Amino acid sequence: MTSMTRIIRTTTQDIRFEKAVRFVKKNMVLAVLTLLLLVIMILRGDSPDALPSYGRFIEWNTIITLTGILMITTGIRESHFLSQIAQKILSRPISERNVALVLVTLSALLATFLTNDIALFIIVPLTLSLQENVENDLARLVIFEAIAVNVGSALTPIGNPQNLFLWHEWGISFLPFMGKMAPLTALLLMLLLGMAWLSFSRTELQGEATKVNHLDRRLFVLSMALLVGFIVAAEFRWTIYALPAVFIIYLLFYRHILKAVDWLVLLIFILMFIDFGLIAEFPWVTAILQQISHMGSAGVFVASALLSQLVSNVPATVMIARFSNNWQAIAYGVNVGGNGLIIASLANLLALRIAGGKGQWLSFHKYSLLFLAVSLALVYLLLR
Repeated sequence: MTSMTRIIRTTTQDIRFEKAVRFVKKNMVLAVLTLLLLVIMILRGDSPDALPSYGRFIEWNTIITLTGILMITTGIRESHFLSQIAQKILSRPISERNVALVLVTLSALLATFLTNDIALFIIVPLTLSLQENVENDLARLVIFEAIAVNVGSALTPIGNPQNLFLWHEWGISFLPFMGKMAPLTALLLMLLLGMAWLSFSRTELQGEATKVNHLDRRLFVLSMALLVGFIVAAEFRWTIYALPAVFIIYLLFYRHILKAVDWLVLLIFILMFIDFGLIAEFPWVTAILQQISHMGSAGVFVASALLSQLVSNVPATVMIARFSNNWQAIAYGVNVGGNGLIIASLANLLALRIAGGKGQWLSFHKYSLLFLAVSLALVYLLLR
């Protein structure tokens, strides 16, 4: 009996260990940020009692707004309305080049208001289902879609977390923010569409489009109404009141939406605020970043883009914002810098994670680094 008990306990421990390993592999970014926090605490000599004091690094307005946007955009995604529109476009005879141009443009448009990661949750699965039903090789298309959501999300304050942070940090109105970001977005989108035109052939797709899930019109209309209302609330800094209302509405009428939300994204961004807030307090880091305060727009832009390659564009935004008031140059830099190395933006990692293509990492950098180099040079000349 004792032997059987030991076997059961050993089996249970093995199962728990396997689950833990799968969780870490699936949430590698979260695991790395947690490990980084532990290393920083050791280097600083902080005890676990210091953890509550780290809350000073968290931009809670950004987290509150991001929470509402995550719930609402998950509702839009789960309604399948946008997937059906995209599917109707693809149901017609179309070439590889044209489908690339359509999906790249659609990715950018969706990312403008639905955030870059939600746009990927809509477009990449659609692309994969399309790939399963055609003979053409569309693997590269996921790479262009990842770049496209970074480009499209640059336009609005709610398009990506770095813009959301800058929007709250400087208290910029919604439309003026878009006005400042419009030239950058237009330039990047034209460049990306040009690359897509050259990278895909005129060969027609061979196969049939896949049907999408049932359309839930009520959920789509409700979510769109909530999105408009939440944006207005964010404009007047009322999100702390609007967030509970959004949560209660989904809880009462569409509880499954709350289960579908990727809540770990919030924890990732909280850890980002803490980790890089602590890193910025190291004297040698402060000494380096203080040089940014003496730079002009072009210099701040380049520094923001390059730092994004090392620590990802959201932490780069938080760190540089402590040493420069030039929010537009920072925004230009971190949005351009989101393309390049795969770690430069969480959207890049997310796209390849959804696609499940480890073999695409080399191919990703072939296109993304070229896009970064050209866009970096063009925007630098624009800001000089």
